[in-house]
Formats: sequence, C-alpha cells, structure tokens
Amino acid sequence: MTETRKIILTGTHLTPAVELINQLQNDREINWQIYYFGRFFNSSISRQPSIESTIIPKMGIKFYGLNCGKFDRRWLPNTIKGLPQIYAGYIEARRLIKKIKPHLVVSFGGYVSVPVVIAASTQKIVSITHEQTQTLSLATKINALFCRHVALSFPLKTDSNKYLVTGNLLRREIFNSHSLKFEKEKLNLKKYPLLFFTAGNQGSHHLNLILKNLLPDLSLKYTIIHQCGQKDYSLFKKLASKYPNYLAIDYIDGSDIGWVFHHCRVIISRAGANTIQEIEALGLSSLIIPLPVSQQDEQLKNAQWLQKKSPKNTIFIKDADITEEKLTKAINTLASKKRKSTSKSGSPNLRLLKLIKRL
Repeated sequence: MTETRKIILTGTHLTPAVELINQLQNDREINWQIYYFGRFFNSSISRQPSIESTIIPKMGIKFYGLNCGKFDRRWLPNTIKGLPQIYAGYIEARRLIKKIKPHLVVSFGGYVSVPVVIAASTQKIVSITHEQTQTLSLATKINALFCRHVALSFPLKTDSNKYLVTGNLLRREIFNSHSLKFEKEKLNLKKYPLLFFTAGNQGSHHLNLILKNLLPDLSLKYTIIHQCGQKDYSLFKKLASKYPNYLAIDYIDGSDIGWVFHHCRVIISRAGANTIQEIEALGLSSLIIPLPVSQQDEQLKNAQWLQKKSPKNTIFIKDADITEEKLTKAINTLASKKRKSTSKSGSPNLRLLKLIKRL
C-alpha cells in the first residue's frame, strides 16, 4: 500500500518549485498531498496577481495566498510599515499549518517563505530551504535558523552539516523541443533566425523599452519572441500587428519554453540563477544584462559564472553600459554563430527529492 504524506511548498522562486511538484506527482513510492503557500500579488504595493497564484492552481495544487510584508534593506520606512504584515503572515501561516498538519515544509526563498518556515518550526514541523544562487539570500539566512537543512545549488564553505549540495532543479520541459502553440505559428526561422527576449517571469520594464526602440531594425532580420510580463503586455501586444516577425507574450508556459530554447539563435536576458543555469545546460548563445541592483551582486556573479562556463557563447553587458548600438552589435555577433544542438540529457535532478523522502 502506497504511503501518503502531506507537504507544503512555499516561496517566490517558481521554476525549481514547479519541477519539484512534477517529481512529487510522479513519485511511485509516496502519495504526496501537496499544498503551496505563496503571494496573492507581485508585491505588497501591487495589485497584479503573482505568477505562482496563476500557475500553481493550474497544476492541480491547492494554493494559499499570504499577504505578508518584507524586510526592505534599502528603505527602512518600508520595513517598519511592513512589520504588521509580516506578523499577520506568520499568524495566517501558523493557522494553516495547524489545519493541514504537514509532514514537511520546503521553501524556495523570497519574503513570503520566512513566516511559513518560522511557523512550521514553532509547531515542530521539519523544513528544508532551497537556495538557487551562489550566495545566500536574506530569506535563506533567516530560514536557515529554523530549518533542518539548507539545500544548495552551489558548494558553500561551511562546517555545518545543515548545508547540503543538491544542485538546482532545472525544468524538464526545457529539454522538450515541441510546442503546439509555436508550431502553429509557422515561423520562417531559416530566413529570420529566432531571438528570445526575456527578463524573467515578471518581465523588466527597462529592458522592454529598450527592445521597443530596437524592434524596427531587428524585426527586419530576425523573428522575435518577447516574454514581456503582465505589466507591459497590453503595450507590446499592440506592436505585434506592426511587426510581422514579432510575438509578444506575457508568460510562456512550461509546455512551450523548450521549443523556444531549442529554436532560438540568441537569448537576451537578465541573469537570474535559474535562467543562466538553463542556458548553460542547453549550450545557448546568450546576451546577458545583469540586474543592476540585486542582493550581494548576485546577478553580476551569475553572469560571470555563465561567461566562464561558456565563454564563446556568452556576452554580458552591465545595465549602466547599455546602448542600442552595443546591444545590436552583440546580438548580431552571437546570431552569426551556428546553433549547436544540446547533447545533455533531460534526466531530472532527484537529489532534493531523495533528501525530502529521508526525513
């Protein structure tokens, strides 16, 4: 008879969380009842639905939104203002955990995960927090005080047995080269090679506006798929009728992202940890523009890591150094390289799952 366990996932780093959900749902040894604690909205001051509140329910997972504040290290008044929300998030997480009675909590970082991990600790529920980057975020540092293990994507010098290297969880969908959505478009990729322009699930208004200025010239030479995020989608959707080789999409589903990666000649992106590791895994040519303000220069370090791993296929430009001329030259240089098909296997990384099952 299959054992049944309840597990709560939480956090704002959705890509590895989704992959873990896929692994849990396909586990033949344990019947996992999965719950997800995330944000209702993108931030405490935004009314836009968070990406997890949209994606997780579609996977058949029970989603609970927490309205909680965060520690803003750049602006103390925001932290002071958010303290009541942080406490409210903790109280709500504690109530839900007491109701669900999970076997385990797994965090994927972000401010929403902190009250969940602390609430689990007060009820003697074991938790694990997973870090995708080369440095520990503030949320991970706080969570580490209350959890059983910190699962690392990169080795960290420490004498504590609490820290274990499990690697990151890359989406298995990136190894799938088919897409009903994009195959219906009948794009002429031989004549107009594909550029994939993205800045994460939520997009980047700054980079979006730069692309807007480049579209008249780039659309004459390339097919462009642009993941622009919810906020700018209405603006760029209107441009799609003006430029026949341009597709604007607010968010690309996992079932379609593999096709984009396998067919694009160049990806233009920020330097999020999950994105740069997927680029490296597939051997993509990439123009990387690190977010200028990120914790502990995380995105700059990510860009440098990718350039070291794949020097011939990577160009990175600091945000402050961006000019339209530099971007166009970099894109043309990378696009002139012949695309190599990936030789890496799409086998899932099950090390975090195995750690979870041992607890």
